[in-house]
Amino acid sequence: MAVTNMWAVKGSVSSVVKYIENPEKTTPRDMQQVMSYITDTDKTEQMMYVTGINCEPEIAAKQFTQTKQLWGKEGGRVAYHGYQSFRAGEVDAETAHKIGVELAERLWGDRFEVVVATHLNTGHYHNHFCLNSVSFRDGYKYHDTKEDIRRMRDTSDAICRAYGLSVEKAPKIDQSKRRNYREWKDQREGKVTLRSNVKADIDAAIAYSRSEEEFVSVMRSMGYKFIIKTETGKYLKYAKLRLPNSDRCVRLESLGPGYDLGDYRRRIILNTVQPVDPFYDLETIPTEDKIRHYTERIERAGFRVVYTYHGIQLKACVKRRKYREYSPELVEDIRRLDKYISLQNLCRKYGLDTPEDVEDLKTRLREEISRIAEERDECRKQVQYWERHDAPGYVDIWKIKTQEKTKQMRPLYRELRMCEEVLKTGPMARMKAIALVQQRVKEEQWRRLRKDLEKTRPQKKPQSR
Repeated sequence: MAVTNMWAVKGSVSSVVKYIENPEKTTPRDMQQVMSYITDTDKTEQMMYVTGINCEPEIAAKQFTQTKQLWGKEGGRVAYHGYQSFRAGEVDAETAHKIGVELAERLWGDRFEVVVATHLNTGHYHNHFCLNSVSFRDGYKYHDTKEDIRRMRDTSDAICRAYGLSVEKAPKIDQSKRRNYREWKDQREGKVTLRSNVKADIDAAIAYSRSEEEFVSVMRSMGYKFIIKTETGKYLKYAKLRLPNSDRCVRLESLGPGYDLGDYRRRIILNTVQPVDPFYDLETIPTEDKIRHYTERIERAGFRVVYTYHGIQLKACVKRRKYREYSPELVEDIRRLDKYISLQNLCRKYGLDTPEDVEDLKTRLREEISRIAEERDECRKQVQYWERHDAPGYVDIWKIKTQEKTKQMRPLYRELRMCEEVLKTGPMARMKAIALVQQRVKEEQWRRLRKDLEKTRPQKKPQSR
């Protein structure tokens, strides 16, 4: 089993500026250090296991610099330092060196100068590679990419298999388990982490949403932004979520299962099939505190939550069927339940929470109605034009288009009237929702009191005959 890796070596700028005047300075200091390290006689047994590919090991540093001078590429990354490590006791020094030379020849032997050295000073044999960053054949620079690292590993594994050595596949890292040290430390100490806050906000947004558009609107109101495309319009491999008031982003996959884009759609659909009471977490609070908690939430909530909660309470009243105990106003609201549901759907559709949101929607609806009305007027002019020219076929076509424009305007007019209803009934719905809370809690108190009285009331003994 062999482990491989490679990284770049950068030289200082001052060491390469005057390379023409002094040949001793034509090799950047960092590359000299790497070359001295990998050819250390204490580690290679008097350089017995040092091989140069397209170069001589003793003067490899000078040859590297001459190649850079030839192509005029002395700056930047001057060399690459790589290694290939074997499991202890699996290979001898000669075989390890032979594998390293074969690996270097396959990867870089046709274009680059490479020095291969096998170190014997540790408990396991390992090869070092010093690769010139500039090709002696075409002058192109070597670019160390992820694909090159993968190719180096795959080639090393193939050679090891040919020599009968074991090959260990690296386990795939679960992105949901990857965390930085600070987050890992905070979670271990029981502190609130950044991703836990993000997940809590997402859960809350899903609980209040019945569609993907509404979910995105709620997240946007909380300061988040989903990023699924690049600036050029290309879809990202991993979708990201930008945090509020920050340029920092987190990958959705790093949040764990249940927080990918497809998971949001599935959870929202389930939320639509099985509506969730937005105040379900208050059910565990003692009765004497419920009124205060419910009232505070309803007073702060927007139209979407108010109509949602009011509708849930009205449905509960219908289910209990205690009409004799209800006030006439409550009975009237129960009869108008379908209307409240339609207003609730409108608020969810457009994300209406405040009167300003409703006014903005009214403005947009009026503009859209005006635009369609102008198009309908043009269609009517065409009808009159073709009637004057006695072309009944064209007249029928433009009449159909006129009717289609009228059909497009009808739902807009209906939504405009519903906006007026929201502004009119919204404050009343808020007050009625609070009143229903008080009535519900009082009913619960009376129910518990009756149960306590029944427990303390002495039971009648059956009369003996």
